[in-house]
Amino acid sequence: MALKYAARRPLTFCSIRCYLAEHYLLLTWNRVVIRLVLSSRMLVANLINQLQNRGYSPQLWPAQIQLLEFDLACACIDSRRVRSNDLFCVFAGSKQRGSDFIDSAIANGAALLLVDKLNEQCDFPQLVVGDQLASVAGHCADLLAGEPSSKMWCAAITGTNGKTTVAHLMCGALQEVQVSAASCGTLGMMDSNGSITPNLNTTPSSDIVHAWMADLLRDGCEAAIVEASSHGIVQQRLTAVSFDCVGFTNLSHEHLDYHNTLEEYAAAKMQLVNSLPASAIAFVPYSPMLLDLCSDALANIASWSSSNDKADYMCRISETSHGVDVEFEWQQQHGVIHSDLCGYHNGENLFVAALMMLSKGLPVEEVCAALSSQAAADGRLQQVDVHRGLAFVDYAHTPDAIEKVLRALRTSYPQHLLKVVFGAGGDRDNSKRALMGETVSANADWCVLTSDNPRTENAESIIDQVATGVLKNEIEFHKIVKRDDAIRFAIESLDDNDVLVVAGKGHETYQEINGVRHPFDDRLQILEAVQCLA
Repeated sequence: MALKYAARRPLTFCSIRCYLAEHYLLLTWNRVVIRLVLSSRMLVANLINQLQNRGYSPQLWPAQIQLLEFDLACACIDSRRVRSNDLFCVFAGSKQRGSDFIDSAIANGAALLLVDKLNEQCDFPQLVVGDQLASVAGHCADLLAGEPSSKMWCAAITGTNGKTTVAHLMCGALQEVQVSAASCGTLGMMDSNGSITPNLNTTPSSDIVHAWMADLLRDGCEAAIVEASSHGIVQQRLTAVSFDCVGFTNLSHEHLDYHNTLEEYAAAKMQLVNSLPASAIAFVPYSPMLLDLCSDALANIASWSSSNDKADYMCRISETSHGVDVEFEWQQQHGVIHSDLCGYHNGENLFVAALMMLSKGLPVEEVCAALSSQAAADGRLQQVDVHRGLAFVDYAHTPDAIEKVLRALRTSYPQHLLKVVFGAGGDRDNSKRALMGETVSANADWCVLTSDNPRTENAESIIDQVATGVLKNEIEFHKIVKRDDAIRFAIESLDDNDVLVVAGKGHETYQEINGVRHPFDDRLQILEAVQCLA
């Protein structure tokens, strides 16, 4: 139950210091200092002190000294996940206000509210932090979780495409060289046993990230790998994560509805690199624009390339009948990866994964052998058995990703007719839709335009926008709005010499329409279509 407080003056820095001095017992004996803390979790006083040490100036309201004795468990951004003694971080969302959920958080057991400015309509204890709320929330999540990322090797992967594949490759390869590892990204959040919980976003909120790392640490995990989306970086979801290494895969047209220009999109990605400490290393594609954006970074910046010998690290990629071979030099040692993965782009993904693992101090020979044995990530050029020809599903949903997938299949199956079923997501960057259509028509022989995740947009309208790009090249194409019908039509069209790729959704097991996620899996749809032909 909320209490009424008369005093409205926030507690000062000095009053908190005095409280800490009174409530800690310091015993010095043989130059050993023993600190006896009165709580098994973190007191509000401790949290405020730690935030001040990190450069913030939180103010506790109301000015009652007993509030410093509140015992905090975790930081939580979603009121539905709040439990007893949690700190509820009151964010203003894009569609709803965090303040609308204060009553729910209190009912669930919240002990304190973290707010940007004092909510005078609410008589519940508040920690006021000003316009740095998102950043402070990340630090609170880290501190209340026990600063787990500082106690294990942590790596982040950013870039437009390839993040999931690199994370998947690294996680599997680290396990193979006896380093316990888990990853968090588009495919979900992995625990130390390999079980995966789906994520709403590629990069979850900061409270979830730090709590996940704390769980990994308790289970004895040695390495955590995080996919860092541009939204996640800008929205401070990775604040206070102590990264040892960052890998940047590539940069191409995506999310310009959010970042406006490619330059702003690149700058958003580089915020992660520029936040790294001097002890960390970042592997960045050799690009004057990208390297200029991180020229003042504290971390060691190492450029990589598969084609430009000016880069600090360069690899040679050969596409073979079995997959790809990747050759490179690392500290005067020669490395070769022989992979079954298809496509030049996967050669680059393997190289980035190798560089990141090598930065941990692992032997070149072990890293190459471990990466060579890794299979493709779920929904990434994943083959599905069909009655004739070949069929794949892939997550490609940007012009660059679709081009790379189609070129990979064209190289692997040069004598085959290349067919594509694809669409574009609703409520997302619409400037890429025509480019996606043009890319498909320039690299495939036949296609079906259909719905992806239309969300709140009209599916037919999205298809028409994509079709303007398809029309720029001569190609047979069809429009079928319902995705299951489109897949069935494509499967029925297959001949022995055809290769079909169903693009856009990959691993996803839903289709989002008007705010509802309906069960839908491209792989299952292909299998059902084949069964219908039996």
